[in-house]
Amino acid sequence: MSQSKSVCFRMLARHVLAAMMFSGMFVLYCLRNNLSVTIVAMVNTTGKEADRYSGDCQGKNGSELELVDELGEFYWDSQRQGLLLGAYYYGYAVSQIFGGWLEKYVGGKIVFGGSMFLGSVLTLVSPITAREAGFWAFFAVRLFLGLFQGVIFPVHHQMWGKWAPPMERTTLISIGPSGCNVGTIFISVVSGVMAANVGWDTVFYMTGALGLAWVLVWMFLGYDSPNKHPRISDGEKKYIIQEIGPSSEDKDPQVPWKSIFTSLPIWGLVIAHFCSNWGFYTLLTSFPTYLDQVLGFDIKANGFISALPQLLQWVSVLSCGYLADVLRRRKIMSTLAVRRTLSAFGMYFPAAFLLGAGFVGCGKEALAIALISIATFFGGAGFPGFKVNHVEIAPRFGGIIYGFSNMVASIPGFAAPYVVGALTNEANTRSEWLIVFAICAALYFIGGTAVVLTIRVDEQEWAKTKTKTFEDKELQVEMPDDVEMKGNINKLGHDNPAQQ
Repeated sequence: MSQSKSVCFRMLARHVLAAMMFSGMFVLYCLRNNLSVTIVAMVNTTGKEADRYSGDCQGKNGSELELVDELGEFYWDSQRQGLLLGAYYYGYAVSQIFGGWLEKYVGGKIVFGGSMFLGSVLTLVSPITAREAGFWAFFAVRLFLGLFQGVIFPVHHQMWGKWAPPMERTTLISIGPSGCNVGTIFISVVSGVMAANVGWDTVFYMTGALGLAWVLVWMFLGYDSPNKHPRISDGEKKYIIQEIGPSSEDKDPQVPWKSIFTSLPIWGLVIAHFCSNWGFYTLLTSFPTYLDQVLGFDIKANGFISALPQLLQWVSVLSCGYLADVLRRRKIMSTLAVRRTLSAFGMYFPAAFLLGAGFVGCGKEALAIALISIATFFGGAGFPGFKVNHVEIAPRFGGIIYGFSNMVASIPGFAAPYVVGALTNEANTRSEWLIVFAICAALYFIGGTAVVLTIRVDEQEWAKTKTKTFEDKELQVEMPDDVEMKGNINKLGHDNPAQQ
């Protein structure tokens, strides 16, 4: 065996893909969220000292003492900040629906890699754009960043439709998005420290360079499907194709749009996705502002505290994803019961804890942070609960359906920061933020109820090929032989690691 073929550690090819998806989502969220904490250092708050804390936690946690260090270059009020924080999601929502389609006709490797390359370049030019061209030019850069990166999640799901065996699906599909939490943790901590010590612009330069470095590695290790991977073992390739079926690589399937748009389970997913993202994006984009202007934490502490909920959500996504597959494999719970239970945990518990956080007053900052962190921890259960279900009910169209769902669910990305800005523009008081948290709680409850009542786990008839439908009927008659065959192929899939 040549050295070049043994470099990537004898990992199975699908596990290498999972690692690249994880690191790619890590970088994606660094590029997406570098503004959330950095904007605290960019904005000049001179003239607002009198109403900045409005009686809530005034002079607490070092903010008032270090106000002079927070005088930034730009005079943007809360509404403009909300617009800027939401700009990414205007573009992000528009391009969602094209991600799965582009993956089928261009290939996930090119689409994913190209998206990250363009996003990295835009990030590198962000500081000079904000300084030299003004607010609306910077707004446009953030909008186009979202436009280019909106294809990534649909491509992620579409690629796993070709790579993830059904009984490994929850774990493999959950690994990539867990990188979003780690990326948010990293950028929350690092951006606060860098902005306070070496300048906010260095945050954009660092994340842009990180994105370009990732693209170089991806072009060597990322592949569209098992059939296109030059170094996958024969055993793993046979195992994946046998478990998923060759129809997942159909290049030109007729997309059953009517069936998609009239499917009750899909609309349940869309509603839940929208509602959970409202809470998620509210915290993702506005939690640093809440810490700064309501609880009174300075920018250094802000970054570290902003990372805590994301850390807990990362633990939740991975642990719940692994637990879901264990429960299914050991037949402790049915797939449907697992999906419903995790979906309920991921929607109802965040509603309760966020509403509780809204009632916490000054002097109990630790309790407020704890309640919000617990809410995001339980929110992580929603991903293995219902956000993997698109691939489950329609493997051939998983990326396209996820693109449609995520397009609708991206609306909170720009709407939630704008609503927060409008509600808190007067004084940023605890009572104003109670309304913000109450809206999140109500939507979590609505979304949870919708998905628990409508979720399904069997591949929908309209999503199957005619051949697959015929094979499924035969499978009911020939189950004993099929089980034995799968056992043998499973050994092939795990005893012959891919030589990357």
